[in-house]
Amino acid sequence: MMQKATVLRKLAIAAILVLAYGTVPAQQPSVPFVVSEEKEKELGKELHGQMIAQMGVYPDPDLQAYVNEIGQKLAALSERPHLDWTFLVVDQDNVNAMALPGGYIYITRGLMAHLNTESELASVIGHEIGHVTARHFAKRNRSQQLANIGSAVAAVATRNTAIGQATNVAGGAIVSGFSRNQELEADGLGAKYVAKAGYSTDAVIRTVEVLKRREQFEIERARLEGREPELGHGLFATHPDNDKRFAEAIEAASEFQSDNPFDENTEAFLDRLNGMRWGPKRLPGVFRGNWYYHPKFAIKMKFPDEWRLGGKPGTIEALSPDNNAALQVFGVVPGRSMTPEDIIKRKLGLTRLRDGKAITVSGMQGYIAIADRWGSPFGPRPVRAAVVVDNRKRQAFVFAGTGRHDLSKIASDAHFIKTIFSFDHMTREEFSLAEPPQVKVVRAEEGTTFAELAKTAAVPAYAEQQLRLINGMYPRGEPTEGQLIKVID
Repeated sequence: MMQKATVLRKLAIAAILVLAYGTVPAQQPSVPFVVSEEKEKELGKELHGQMIAQMGVYPDPDLQAYVNEIGQKLAALSERPHLDWTFLVVDQDNVNAMALPGGYIYITRGLMAHLNTESELASVIGHEIGHVTARHFAKRNRSQQLANIGSAVAAVATRNTAIGQATNVAGGAIVSGFSRNQELEADGLGAKYVAKAGYSTDAVIRTVEVLKRREQFEIERARLEGREPELGHGLFATHPDNDKRFAEAIEAASEFQSDNPFDENTEAFLDRLNGMRWGPKRLPGVFRGNWYYHPKFAIKMKFPDEWRLGGKPGTIEALSPDNNAALQVFGVVPGRSMTPEDIIKRKLGLTRLRDGKAITVSGMQGYIAIADRWGSPFGPRPVRAAVVVDNRKRQAFVFAGTGRHDLSKIASDAHFIKTIFSFDHMTREEFSLAEPPQVKVVRAEEGTTFAELAKTAAVPAYAEQQLRLINGMYPRGEPTEGQLIKVID
């Protein structure tokens, strides 16, 4: 029993050291808690395997070699060139970069898509190298670590996923990131490595602007959707606007910069991104404009204009621009000899129905009705319910539309019914539209606008804004003729 407790405690401390997250009452004194370099390397190596298992390595050898080459060049100019440095692009669509003690650096493909020059990539890598060279993981306040050991041990011992989120290696910033002083130190160190490698330190400032524009977009998006913004921690996250200390750190690093920093290598960088995967790894279907294509079931449907599209595993969701109406679509396996009406009444348990009738949608049999009460994103509400059965795939598709303020009538019923009757089989030519979305690099023509590009972008929501973001032109920029830009196709 004692041996098991020791192992659990070791794992808990390792997780805390790696994430370096947690809170502690302000009155507690700071006590340095420094581990040896060998222990750092040991912990990093052990947790590197967990990181890769959870996040996945992005399967593009050329891109990996390119990122590793830049990382190794910067690390060789750092205070700890002797570490066995590892630089990887991980197969995640969130915008983030991370480091483990001992020299393991990770950049998500989601962040890669938001960068536009090699020097911006170098700035991200340099910042993460700075956290490692400054040993920020090992120098956390001892009381911060001890305060989290109890929950960490409990998570490991019980495999409690709710508690375990706090020590999930790939979980991102759970409570709070590095301290402001540590972030500034990583900024200064990273900018120094960037300058010594021959890049301009202006790239560090641009990279911060890229991430702050994305933060600005998330705040605006959350306001429109009536929720709290999901603001990450970590990479450049602690800087306020007009940050004087940040500017001073970059200015100090500029003394290492040559009089003629080399080219941004924009075209070479963008060429490495051309064809990179966009969006979640496990994508059940593809949104293009307001059309949805599902290649496995060979079906498609059209959602109302301007509605925000998204979903979670097994469910497609559409939300009206004013957040007051929602339509959900999901699949169920019909029972043997079940009619569409049977599925609604027996399989879904909806017995209090009105205005029910059999329908035919694109040659498929269905049933449509209004259920007096059913669960919805807004709670129990009257729901426009429909089932369409595709006998070719032995699959039934359920549509459930509801409104936030509906009491008996369905306010957005016309939108729901129009979507239900748009349901159809994909043509052979349309299967190309259901390929996983990719970042494509194209040259803007005369009159090219992001509004026009957004109409065909494989982005389910806020396509115009997101195209501006990944091209460094948010919130109102437009491409110029002949400029290389990224689109999502």
